Amino acid sequence: MSVKKITSLFITALILFSMFGTASAALPGYGEELQNAPSSTSTVTFTDVPTTHWASKYISEMASRKVLEGYPDGKFRPENQVSRAEFATIIVKASGLQAKKVNYSSFSDVKTTDWYSPFIEAVKDYMTGYRTADGSYIFNPTAPALREDITVALVKLKGYDVSRLANRSIIEAMFKDYAGISEAAKDYVAVAVENGLVSGYQDETFRPQASITRAEAATLLWRAYQFGNDNKGVGGGEPSTTTTPVPPVTQPTSPTTQQPPLPVKFSVDTLVGGLGKGQIDGPVRQAKISEVQSMVIDKDNNIFFLDGDDRNFLKIRKFNNANGTVETKTIDRTFDWDYAADDKTVTHLDYSKFKPQKLAYNGASNKVYLGGTNNIDIIYELSPVVQVATYSSDSNGKFDFIGFDNHQSLTFGVSYYGNGSTKIFQGEKGGQASSLANSKESTGVDLLPRSIDDLYRTMSDAIIAEQAIYTMNTYNKSLSKVQLYPRKVETIATFNNIEFDCLVAHEGKFYVASGTTIYEIGLDGSRSVYVDGKDLTYNDGNPINKISQLGFDKFGNVIVYDDDNKAIRRINLV
Repeated sequence: MSVKKITSLFITALILFSMFGTASAALPGYGEELQNAPSSTSTVTFTDVPTTHWASKYISEMASRKVLEGYPDGKFRPENQVSRAEFATIIVKASGLQAKKVNYSSFSDVKTTDWYSPFIEAVKDYMTGYRTADGSYIFNPTAPALREDITVALVKLKGYDVSRLANRSIIEAMFKDYAGISEAAKDYVAVAVENGLVSGYQDETFRPQASITRAEAATLLWRAYQFGNDNKGVGGGEPSTTTTPVPPVTQPTSPTTQQPPLPVKFSVDTLVGGLGKGQIDGPVRQAKISEVQSMVIDKDNNIFFLDGDDRNFLKIRKFNNANGTVETKTIDRTFDWDYAADDKTVTHLDYSKFKPQKLAYNGASNKVYLGGTNNIDIIYELSPVVQVATYSSDSNGKFDFIGFDNHQSLTFGVSYYGNGSTKIFQGEKGGQASSLANSKESTGVDLLPRSIDDLYRTMSDAIIAEQAIYTMNTYNKSLSKVQLYPRKVETIATFNNIEFDCLVAHEGKFYVASGTTIYEIGLDGSRSVYVDGKDLTYNDGNPINKISQLGFDKFGNVIVYDDDNKAIRRINLV
């Protein structure tokens, strides 16, 4: 198939990436919604794609045409991100480009024995690679396929003369996030927009670093089939009547290429990092992580994390899921506070002396909190503006956990190595917290390690119930309950036969990691394997040796911090 034959496919393909736009030569308007969904009901279904799913018809139609395929367990995994290697495979499968096994590689990070090598070689003139600092040329096959990547591919396949046609002033005026478009891609984006091939979003952004999901890929390919008038045969002709999902599209079917193994129970993707140690912001393909000390995930799958080698010099960083970039929130004068002690003496707390320790997220209010010390124990609310949430007049403790009863009330635990106690406080937003329990007075549970060297290596978390607080930490490995009224402190279970590397409380249960295995622990002390480390397969080939931080995204996938690879990664469960 000629390059000219491919153009109509990719014109509509990129429309899907924008989710808006037209194929006309006029400048596209913002917010033109997707229309003309398949009207027929296909026979191919998946257990994790109900008919109410927004992309259900697109997925079913493209699966029927064997353009996209499911997994052997009957799932499609619609929210999984599509990698650059996977999208290279989709381009080849949908357009008619020929994938041929070669005995060389154009990219230093792609081996000729890699299953995706023939597909990447076939699209290398359309999906360009990246030049590294040492001069090598890489493709980043496991990195997410980004909107600007696909825009560049579209314009190249279309054959536009970028050097003659590009007018950057158009997109600079249109898109608030113009600066986020890579310098090398700006001319291509300008040409694509000027020719009506892509448009932005209703909020006047282009989101160049945003990734694409398998559901979006299905919609993209259906629109390519629907509107690609000179390429009606995309995907193999008429729909199949089979109802059995077959291995994913990311697995090549040609006998001349190396077949990847069938997916095991859980695959692992790298979301950010994996490029060496550092604190570099920007797109995920260049962002670096130093050492994550605390991590939370909000309802939009943004990941907030404290990053740094020393607990006194941590940075608040955020992986922005919407645009695939990492940014840093500076601890600045917005963290200053004038604190009035009991004797009414006002003490000015300077931001430069604030030591961040613990992040927390309240799903009820969709707000992120940061606990730390500045001569007193203090918790800040970080969104939408920095403000004091609550505090205790005790000084320089180590935050064990921060929990929430509702929108207004915070419960938190702090250990004090100086006097050998753990205290639990409760406070309303904006006010001073009062003490609920104190281990030194036998009214609370002791979360303090016996060695000061272990103090900041020990992790703790808690589940706040109506009349009780359940706690665990990685040092004493005990599940304890502090019943508030009437007061009763008890140890429910101990787990001395296993080493805990990290833990998190999630939806009424504790989840602890030991190596790469994750256990689920109920409030009655029952323990079961949630994810067996032996069941993990790594999409980028980099194994995890130890999970150092743990959390869950809104879909139920496990988000982990892998310190060996300096990367935040996702274990795909759904």
